[in-house]
Amino acid sequence: MLGIYLVGGWIAFQVVQTFTEGLGLPDWFPALALGLLIVLLPVVLATAFVQEGVDGGAGQPEAAATSETESAEPEPTGEATEAEVRRGADRVFTWRNAILAGLAMLALLAVSGTGYMGLRAAGIGPFGTLLTKGVLEERDRIVLVDFENRTSDSLLAVVAIQLFRTALSQSTAVNVAGQEYVAGVLRRMGREADAPLDYHLAREVAVRQGLKAITAGEVIEVGGGYVVSARLVVAETGEELWTDSETARDSTAIIDSIDRLSSRLRERIGESLRTIRGNKPLARVTTSSLEALQKYTQGSRAIRVEGDFDKGVGLLLEAVALDTAFAAAYLTLGWAAALGEEWTYAVEAITNAYRHRDRLTDRERYVTIGSYYNSVTGKHEKAITAFRTLLDSYPGESYGLFLLGVSYTTTRQHARAVEVYHRAIELDSANALAYRILFGNQMSLGDLQGAQATLDLMTENDNPYSFNAAAWHAFAREDYEGAEASLRAEMGWRRWAVSDLAGVARLRGKLAEAERGFGEAMAGCEADGWGRHYLSEAVRLALLRLQLGDGVERAIQTVENALERHPLATIPVLDRPHAELAEFYAIAGRLDRARATLAERDSAIDPPLGWRTEWRRHLAEGYIALAEGRHLEAIAEFRSSDDRSMNLCRWCALPPLADAYDLAGEADSAVAVHERYLGGVLFGGDEVHAASRYLPSIYERLGALYEARGELARAIHYYGKLVELWQDADPELQPRVEAARRAIEVLSPDT
Repeated sequence: MLGIYLVGGWIAFQVVQTFTEGLGLPDWFPALALGLLIVLLPVVLATAFVQEGVDGGAGQPEAAATSETESAEPEPTGEATEAEVRRGADRVFTWRNAILAGLAMLALLAVSGTGYMGLRAAGIGPFGTLLTKGVLEERDRIVLVDFENRTSDSLLAVVAIQLFRTALSQSTAVNVAGQEYVAGVLRRMGREADAPLDYHLAREVAVRQGLKAITAGEVIEVGGGYVVSARLVVAETGEELWTDSETARDSTAIIDSIDRLSSRLRERIGESLRTIRGNKPLARVTTSSLEALQKYTQGSRAIRVEGDFDKGVGLLLEAVALDTAFAAAYLTLGWAAALGEEWTYAVEAITNAYRHRDRLTDRERYVTIGSYYNSVTGKHEKAITAFRTLLDSYPGESYGLFLLGVSYTTTRQHARAVEVYHRAIELDSANALAYRILFGNQMSLGDLQGAQATLDLMTENDNPYSFNAAAWHAFAREDYEGAEASLRAEMGWRRWAVSDLAGVARLRGKLAEAERGFGEAMAGCEADGWGRHYLSEAVRLALLRLQLGDGVERAIQTVENALERHPLATIPVLDRPHAELAEFYAIAGRLDRARATLAERDSAIDPPLGWRTEWRRHLAEGYIALAEGRHLEAIAEFRSSDDRSMNLCRWCALPPLADAYDLAGEADSAVAVHERYLGGVLFGGDEVHAASRYLPSIYERLGALYEARGELARAIHYYGKLVELWQDADPELQPRVEAARRAIEVLSPDT
């Protein structure tokens, strides 16, 4: 029985070891199986002795004694006889009970193994790994700190860290941050790429990259041997997640001790367990200050994702105060200023970033150079080249795609911009601003269905940049009541909403309502300290008052009063609305003031920086030429304005260009330009206000031009558009509505 048991036990132990390796059971599982086999051995042997007897004849002594005293009655003695004891052992040590004991131990072994694996997988108790407990994610990177050397051998710690790196790199649960990876982070920190990676520096590297843990270790000389210890530490807090040590009798045993140590660390981490949500990495940008990097990450997220400009700009300003050479922070401040139409500060901030480009990584340098060309010098093709070069090296760079899309948008390459923004959103769906620019490009292409789908996504995700988008979509569909309703419901970005609402009211012929709206917009701008925007709203109000017939002097006084409250000298130079003021003065017939304002602009602005308002300067020159009867020169200026407007105001030069052709006696050209204007999708900002000024007159004039050409159906169509648009217009506009109705009656075939 002993021989049979040993052979069977050996086979069972081999099976247990196979399961241990195949199922990833713990190292103690075979030891537990061996212990249970040892415990079961005396049970099997005792059963064999009891059931078979010492000489192999089961129950023979008992049988002989019984035959000799067959007729004798046992005398009661008060003590158990030998026969009674033997009969009791027979009942306990049976093969049935031995088999049941074996099955019970097998069940205990199975319960121990499955229970351990279950608790480990669920992350419960001491058996849970760092992965299942959510401390690490599968395939997370960890940073290895250079081992501390407390021995007389200066190379021992160097050897130890290399051995530890090699052993840990075999893990399927985590990745070890490579030396090139760490070197890249060190360069962004302004450190030497090969700087010694001590405990504190390694923690900063990990925090910058959003890595959760680092490993640190040391080698200590004790007597004639060594103690090698290692620990796994939370990068952000310094909390120890795991610590252990191994002894080595001499330097030749270091390899084995590190192998055992790294194996236990890998077991503690977990090789193939469920993953959970992890930390967000800090932005991968160059700065020597970890605190500045943390503020930059929070600030850029506030702008890009949350739409909270005040919070974002405040954090970014703190970041550049901590690191005055922080190029990425300056760059993001510049973009934030550009979104708020504060161009002077935008140019200053982006130029600051550009000055520090030589200390940046290749990725950041291309971003900075492209942004400088795009926003400061207006050399958009160079910007596109820079961003494309960036994407050639970093194809998955979502921010590079975003910036390339900005360049395509600015240069009216809307189809390319749409393609780029779809890709950028796939890579970074949290970029709220990308959805807004995608929406704008889809609108510019006339893809109202695609724009509606993007708008639905923005609404569903509470996108902070969805302000006014629904109103603009309705405006493009000529659903002006819907546009008004959306603008009235708009709670944020009040100045834009109020101003656009006034523009829609003006378009529909509700001039008194529009006048009140522009007044409210001016008050809102003043309350917010936006002097530049206050002047722009004043110009819109003054142009409306010219339309109201209140007299040129009242309109001019509106602008003069605004300039007294907010003189141009108090506004940053690139934000001064010189061209808008010159345009107004030209329309109002004050040509000397118009020329003087343009001359002031030209002397104040460095020519390379004036590209953004150059289109508007040509627009003002066109109005001056038109007022002086120089129609051909006016046509040339308006065409130059259209060529230079890019995406800043795509259609704003077309209505006056058509008027110039009309006054020059080129009616066919006037009709063609008017039709081109109406064929575009009008939405948002300057385009809403341009449409509010021109659209009714375009309908009216096209009706007359088509009538003169004998194209009666087209004439009726445009007269009808005016009647529909102004059916609820103010009383002073109703005579023009009635004239259009009479023209329709006269021209209709059935009259």
